[in-house]
Amino acid sequence: MSGVPRLLRLSVLAAALLTAGCAGWVRDNSTQLPKPWQRITADALPVTLPESQQFPVLAARMRSTGTVYKSYIAVLGNPTVLEGENRLTVDVQTLPDSLFGALVQPARVFPVPLYTMETLTKALNREFPEMEVKVADGGRRNRYGDYDYAVAQDEANTCVFAWQLITDHARMLPERIEAVRLEYRVCGASRNPRVLLQPFDGLMLTLPEGVLDAGDMGVL
Repeated sequence: MSGVPRLLRLSVLAAALLTAGCAGWVRDNSTQLPKPWQRITADALPVTLPESQQFPVLAARMRSTGTVYKSYIAVLGNPTVLEGENRLTVDVQTLPDSLFGALVQPARVFPVPLYTMETLTKALNREFPEMEVKVADGGRRNRYGDYDYAVAQDEANTCVFAWQLITDHARMLPERIEAVRLEYRVCGASRNPRVLLQPFDGLMLTLPEGVLDAGDMGVL
């Protein structure tokens, strides 16, 4: 897919931002605040996960922020007694569908980069208190590219925390979608973190806008 239309569109939006004051741009518009979470069915999620007896999808919810961000949470089964929710979170950012929409955008619902060492340490301490946590020396790969993860363990349990930002328009994302953020948190009885990562390795995005399937890039 050619990047020329995308560059032209971004150039138009950038020029519009220079005249934002004339257009009456409002930074904190109440319509850009996150809406309350609402329950949805599992088949309404923009992702499918491999079937798993350990980590079935128990519930699903979504919310929107303005017109360009949609966030989804798939609550997964938890075979442990550890506190916290096994889950897959999907944040989808689309391009504004109008010039005015480009001028009145909500704050980004996820940071880029997704984590710094400081914010990652806080997140891991929050997710896995009193557990020994180690960030993996090397990343893994699913069909949408490389991702990073951490492993937490105690005497009886193993947990994984994985995160991924997808921005590859050349092979996967249609022009309408700016970025997709994935975050995966699972605790299980297996001592092998690769077993816990299998659902994340095998997930498939099914966004209405039509994410292209890059094919199996090979799991590391």
